Amino acid sequence: MDFSVELLHSTEKKLNAEISRLMKAVKVSTVSDLNSNTLGKLQKAPSNDFLNAFVALLESNMSLCKAAASSIDEMKSKVLDTQNQLIHRQQDELAKVKDTVQTEMKSWADVARKNDKQNRQLTAKSVKEAVKAVSEEEERSKNIIVYGVTDEEETETDWEGVLKIDKASETVKSICEVTDCLNVEVQSCSRIGQWKSDKIRPIKVQLRTSSDVDLLLRRACKLKSSEEFSGVYLAPDRTPEQRAAHNKLVQQMKELIIKDSSKHYFIRDDKVRFTDKK
Repeated sequence: MDFSVELLHSTEKKLNAEISRLMKAVKVSTVSDLNSNTLGKLQKAPSNDFLNAFVALLESNMSLCKAAASSIDEMKSKVLDTQNQLIHRQQDELAKVKDTVQTEMKSWADVARKNDKQNRQLTAKSVKEAVKAVSEEEERSKNIIVYGVTDEEETETDWEGVLKIDKASETVKSICEVTDCLNVEVQSCSRIGQWKSDKIRPIKVQLRTSSDVDLLLRRACKLKSSEEFSGVYLAPDRTPEQRAAHNKLVQQMKELIIKDSSKHYFIRDDKVRFTDKK
């Protein structure tokens, strides 16, 4: 048995229905009135009927509890796996930054020893660019891009512009509610690019931390089951080079789906991976 909240509610309704039926049969108004004296009023046949019904519900509830425990263990495993992936990614990024800075500083030291003014200026520029790239990457790690949210033309007045921003902000908050990310703090959000009647501009959202971004991306799959946001999807704030590389992976994944649709394909750690469909 697979666990689901809907199945849990269904079992609860069935149990309440049987209790109500039993209370009606022995003519009591509250559950606390169910005791050996009131239950003794039942004939043998009805007693057996109620007993069988409650045993069946008990067995179903036990199976449901086992399925819930299994689902919790699976979720814990996925969370740990995601945390380990995040740690490894941060360690890799830190190592790249360290290598870049060390390389540029070594070049700077070599040039300084040679006292070459022109080369010294070039290397200083490289160091600044490296530091700028690290800073921009840090800022992007706190951003998330929302695609597929209905767009409207903005007027030239500041008041209308403020209203559009507020509407986008409320939409993002609703997305956080649907994905159970109520503790995620939205710092700012705005449309990207100029409005065009034949295109929907994505929304760039800045969150408080990169951890908030990772959490929202992990739970974005819940949007598919939402009637309001089924056509909305989320993505990290990528550089043009990263977007080009990701688009290639998406195209590769589409080709694999055409060749073999019996598997579930997804992109992780810059690679197309797959699992068997349940």
